[in-house]
Amino acid sequence: MKYNCLVIDDEAQARKLITTYISKIPELELVSACKNALEGQAVMSDTEIDILFLDINMPELNGIDFIKLSKKTPATIFITAYSEYALSGYELDVVDYLLKPVEFPRFYKAVLKAFERIKKHNPIVTKKEEEKQKEEKKCIFVKANKEIIKLNISSIQYIEGMREYVRICTVKRKILTLLSLSRFIEILPENLFFKVHKSFIVNIQTIDNIIGNTIFINGNEIPISRGNKKEFIERINKDELF
Repeated sequence: MKYNCLVIDDEAQARKLITTYISKIPELELVSACKNALEGQAVMSDTEIDILFLDINMPELNGIDFIKLSKKTPATIFITAYSEYALSGYELDVVDYLLKPVEFPRFYKAVLKAFERIKKHNPIVTKKEEEKQKEEKKCIFVKANKEIIKLNISSIQYIEGMREYVRICTVKRKILTLLSLSRFIEILPENLFFKVHKSFIVNIQTIDNIIGNTIFINGNEIPISRGNKKEFIERINKDELF
Protein backbone atom coordinates (compact mmCIF):
# COMPACT_ATOMS: atom_id res chain seq x y z
CA MET A 1 0.00 0.00 0.00
CA LYS A 2 1.37 3.41 -1.03
CA TYR A 3 0.32 6.65 0.65
CA ASN A 4 0.46 9.86 -1.40
CA CYS A 5 2.32 12.60 0.46
CA LEU A 6 2.43 16.36 0.05
CA VAL A 7 4.98 18.68 1.67
CA ILE A 8 4.19 22.38 2.11
CA ASP A 9 6.94 24.52 3.63
CA ASP A 10 8.35 27.90 2.61
CA GLU A 11 11.89 26.91 3.70
CA ALA A 12 13.82 25.11 0.95
CA GLN A 13 16.09 23.31 3.42
CA ALA A 14 13.10 22.03 5.39
CA ARG A 15 11.42 20.76 2.21
CA LYS A 16 14.61 18.96 1.23
CA LEU A 17 14.94 17.28 4.64
CA ILE A 18 11.33 16.06 4.75
CA THR A 19 11.43 14.76 1.16
CA THR A 20 14.62 12.87 2.05
CA TYR A 21 12.89 11.31 5.05
CA ILE A 22 9.89 10.38 2.89
CA SER A 23 12.18 8.59 0.42
CA LYS A 24 13.41 6.34 3.24
CA ILE A 25 9.92 4.94 3.98
CA PRO A 26 8.71 2.47 1.30
CA GLU A 27 5.01 3.06 1.99
CA LEU A 28 5.29 6.78 1.22
CA GLU A 29 4.99 8.27 -2.27
CA LEU A 30 5.94 11.96 -2.62
CA VAL A 31 3.52 13.78 -4.92
CA SER A 32 4.99 17.25 -4.57
CA ALA A 33 6.94 19.60 -2.29
CA CYS A 34 5.45 23.10 -2.40
CA LYS A 35 6.84 26.38 -1.12
CA ASN A 36 3.47 27.84 -0.08
CA ALA A 37 -0.09 26.87 0.75
CA LEU A 38 -1.55 28.15 -2.52
CA GLU A 39 0.69 25.81 -4.51
CA GLY A 40 -0.27 23.00 -2.17
CA GLN A 41 -3.98 23.66 -2.66
CA ALA A 42 -3.53 23.39 -6.43
CA VAL A 43 -1.88 19.98 -5.99
CA MET A 44 -4.63 18.77 -3.65
CA SER A 45 -7.33 19.78 -6.12
CA ASP A 46 -5.79 17.47 -8.75
CA THR A 47 -4.47 14.56 -6.65
CA GLU A 48 -5.77 12.56 -3.71
CA ILE A 49 -3.37 13.21 -0.84
CA ASP A 50 -3.21 10.78 2.10
CA ILE A 51 -0.62 12.47 4.33
CA LEU A 52 0.17 16.18 4.48
CA PHE A 53 3.40 17.50 6.02
CA LEU A 54 2.57 21.13 6.69
CA ASP A 55 4.54 24.11 7.96
CA ILE A 56 2.58 26.66 9.97
CA ASN A 57 4.35 30.00 9.74
CA MET A 58 4.22 30.78 6.00
CA PRO A 59 3.55 33.98 4.03
CA GLU A 60 0.18 34.69 2.36
CA LEU A 61 -1.63 31.76 3.99
CA ASN A 62 -0.35 30.01 7.10
CA GLY A 63 -0.78 26.32 7.78
CA ILE A 64 -3.51 26.70 10.39
CA ASP A 65 -5.71 28.83 8.13
CA PHE A 66 -4.99 26.46 5.25
CA ILE A 67 -6.39 23.53 7.26
CA LYS A 68 -9.43 25.55 8.36
CA LEU A 69 -10.23 26.52 4.76
CA SER A 70 -9.71 23.05 3.27
CA LYS A 71 -12.92 21.13 2.50
CA LYS A 72 -11.18 17.78 2.76
CA THR A 73 -8.09 17.44 4.92
CA PRO A 74 -5.59 14.54 4.68
CA ALA A 75 -3.93 13.07 7.75
CA THR A 76 -1.88 16.15 8.67
CA ILE A 77 1.45 16.41 10.45
CA PHE A 78 2.45 19.93 11.44
CA ILE A 79 6.17 20.70 11.15
CA THR A 80 7.18 24.06 12.61
CA ALA A 81 9.83 25.91 14.58
CA TYR A 82 7.26 27.47 16.93
CA SER A 83 6.04 25.46 19.92
CA GLU A 84 3.25 27.94 20.74
CA TYR A 85 1.16 26.54 17.88
CA ALA A 86 0.82 23.13 19.55
CA LEU A 87 -2.63 23.93 21.01
CA SER A 88 -3.95 24.92 17.59
CA GLY A 89 -2.72 21.61 16.21
CA TYR A 90 -4.61 19.76 18.94
CA GLU A 91 -7.81 21.71 18.25
CA LEU A 92 -7.58 20.93 14.53
CA ASP A 93 -7.14 17.20 15.27
CA VAL A 94 -3.87 16.88 13.36
CA VAL A 95 -2.01 13.58 13.59
CA ASP A 96 1.15 14.98 15.16
CA TYR A 97 3.13 18.15 15.81
CA LEU A 98 6.87 18.14 15.08
CA LEU A 99 9.34 20.84 16.06
CA LYS A 100 12.19 21.78 13.73
CA PRO A 101 14.82 20.55 13.33
CA VAL A 102 13.12 17.18 12.98
CA GLU A 103 15.10 13.99 13.60
CA PHE A 104 14.20 10.94 11.53
CA PRO A 105 13.08 8.68 14.46
CA ARG A 106 10.57 11.33 15.56
CA PHE A 107 9.44 11.81 11.95
CA TYR A 108 8.93 8.06 11.50
CA LYS A 109 6.90 7.84 14.71
CA ALA A 110 4.57 10.55 13.37
CA VAL A 111 4.22 8.71 10.05
CA LEU A 112 3.23 5.50 11.85
CA LYS A 113 0.54 7.46 13.69
CA ALA A 114 -0.68 8.75 10.32
CA PHE A 115 -0.90 5.18 9.01
CA GLU A 116 -3.05 4.19 11.99
CA ARG A 117 -5.31 7.22 11.52
CA ILE A 118 -5.86 6.43 7.83
CA LYS A 119 -6.53 2.74 8.46
CA LYS A 120 -9.01 3.60 11.18
CA HIS A 121 -11.01 5.96 9.00
CA ASN A 122 -10.49 4.18 5.67
CA PRO A 123 -10.13 0.41 6.05
CA ILE A 124 -7.99 -0.92 3.21
CA VAL A 125 -9.79 -3.14 0.72
CA THR A 126 -7.66 -4.74 -1.97
CA LYS A 127 -8.79 -4.83 -5.60
CA LYS A 128 -9.31 -8.58 -5.33
CA GLU A 129 -11.44 -8.22 -2.19
CA GLU A 130 -13.43 -5.41 -3.79
CA GLU A 131 -14.26 -7.53 -6.84
CA LYS A 132 -15.17 -10.46 -4.61
CA GLN A 133 -17.58 -8.25 -2.68
CA LYS A 134 -19.19 -7.11 -5.92
CA GLU A 135 -19.55 -10.68 -7.17
CA GLU A 136 -21.12 -11.81 -3.90
CA LYS A 137 -23.65 -9.01 -4.05
CA LYS A 138 -26.75 -10.54 -5.64
CA CYS A 139 -29.03 -7.51 -5.74
CA ILE A 140 -29.12 -3.71 -5.65
CA PHE A 141 -31.76 -1.14 -4.69
CA VAL A 142 -32.61 1.72 -7.03
CA LYS A 143 -34.99 4.63 -6.57
CA ALA A 144 -37.53 5.29 -9.34
CA ASN A 145 -39.95 8.15 -8.66
CA LYS A 146 -41.26 7.45 -5.14
CA GLU A 147 -40.54 3.74 -5.31
CA ILE A 148 -37.43 1.85 -4.17
CA ILE A 149 -36.96 -1.23 -6.33
CA LYS A 150 -34.93 -4.30 -5.50
CA LEU A 151 -33.18 -5.71 -8.58
CA ASN A 152 -31.33 -8.97 -9.01
CA ILE A 153 -28.06 -8.07 -10.71
CA SER A 154 -28.36 -11.05 -13.05
CA SER A 155 -31.69 -9.71 -14.35
CA ILE A 156 -30.11 -6.50 -15.69
CA GLN A 157 -29.55 -6.79 -19.45
CA TYR A 158 -28.15 -3.34 -20.14
CA ILE A 159 -28.13 0.20 -18.74
CA GLU A 160 -28.56 3.29 -20.90
CA GLY A 161 -27.59 6.86 -20.01
CA MET A 162 -30.28 9.39 -20.93
CA ARG A 163 -29.04 12.88 -19.98
CA GLU A 164 -30.07 13.36 -16.34
CA TYR A 165 -31.62 9.88 -16.11
CA VAL A 166 -30.40 6.31 -16.50
CA ARG A 167 -32.63 3.57 -17.91
CA ILE A 168 -32.13 0.07 -16.52
CA CYS A 169 -33.38 -2.63 -18.86
CA THR A 170 -34.16 -5.94 -17.19
CA VAL A 171 -35.75 -9.12 -18.43
CA LYS A 172 -39.22 -7.94 -17.35
CA ARG A 173 -39.17 -4.14 -17.19
CA LYS A 174 -37.43 -0.82 -17.85
CA ILE A 175 -36.69 1.49 -14.94
CA LEU A 176 -35.71 5.17 -14.93
CA THR A 177 -33.47 6.34 -12.09
CA LEU A 178 -31.23 9.31 -11.32
CA LEU A 179 -28.16 7.17 -10.59
CA SER A 180 -25.26 7.89 -12.97
CA LEU A 181 -23.57 5.39 -15.29
CA SER A 182 -20.31 5.90 -13.40
CA ARG A 183 -22.03 4.89 -10.17
CA PHE A 184 -23.23 1.65 -11.78
CA ILE A 185 -19.67 0.92 -12.93
CA GLU A 186 -18.62 1.20 -9.27
CA ILE A 187 -21.27 -1.12 -7.83
CA LEU A 188 -21.69 -3.77 -10.55
CA PRO A 189 -19.29 -6.75 -10.78
CA GLU A 190 -16.58 -6.14 -13.38
CA ASN A 191 -16.63 -9.75 -14.55
CA LEU A 192 -20.27 -9.43 -15.70
CA PHE A 193 -20.70 -5.84 -16.91
CA PHE A 194 -18.81 -3.74 -19.45
CA LYS A 195 -19.20 -0.12 -20.57
CA VAL A 196 -19.27 -0.51 -24.36
CA HIS A 197 -20.24 3.09 -25.12
CA LYS A 198 -20.36 6.39 -23.24
CA SER A 199 -24.11 5.82 -22.87
CA PHE A 200 -24.33 2.04 -22.45
CA ILE A 201 -23.29 -0.66 -19.99
CA VAL A 202 -24.11 -4.24 -20.95
CA ASN A 203 -24.42 -7.48 -19.04
CA ILE A 204 -22.08 -9.71 -21.04
CA GLN A 205 -24.03 -12.84 -20.17
CA THR A 206 -27.23 -11.50 -21.77
CA ILE A 207 -25.70 -10.75 -25.21
CA ASP A 208 -27.42 -12.65 -28.04
CA ASN A 209 -24.95 -11.76 -30.79
CA ILE A 210 -22.62 -9.06 -32.11
CA ILE A 211 -22.60 -7.77 -35.69
CA GLY A 212 -20.00 -5.17 -36.56
CA ASN A 213 -20.23 -2.40 -33.98
CA THR A 214 -23.66 -3.43 -32.68
CA ILE A 215 -24.62 -5.68 -29.78
CA PHE A 216 -28.01 -7.39 -29.83
CA ILE A 217 -29.77 -8.17 -26.56
CA ASN A 218 -33.33 -9.46 -26.64
CA GLY A 219 -34.07 -7.55 -29.85
CA ASN A 220 -32.44 -4.33 -28.64
CA GLU A 221 -29.46 -2.81 -30.46
CA ILE A 222 -26.61 -1.33 -28.42
CA PRO A 223 -23.72 0.46 -30.14
CA ILE A 224 -20.06 -0.29 -29.39
CA SER A 225 -17.88 2.81 -29.52
CA ARG A 226 -14.75 2.64 -31.64
CA GLY A 227 -12.56 3.43 -28.63
CA ASN A 228 -14.04 0.62 -26.51
CA LYS A 229 -14.38 -2.12 -29.12
CA LYS A 230 -10.86 -3.58 -28.89
CA GLU A 231 -10.96 -3.88 -25.10
CA PHE A 232 -14.51 -5.27 -25.25
CA ILE A 233 -13.61 -7.97 -27.78
CA GLU A 234 -10.56 -8.92 -25.70
CA ARG A 235 -12.83 -9.12 -22.66
CA ILE A 236 -15.35 -11.49 -24.19
CA ASN A 237 -12.62 -13.58 -25.85
CA LYS A 238 -11.00 -13.98 -22.44
CA ASP A 239 -14.16 -15.65 -21.18
CA GLU A 240 -14.48 -17.72 -24.35
CA LEU A 241 -18.12 -16.78 -24.63
CA PHE A 242 -18.09 -16.87 -28.44
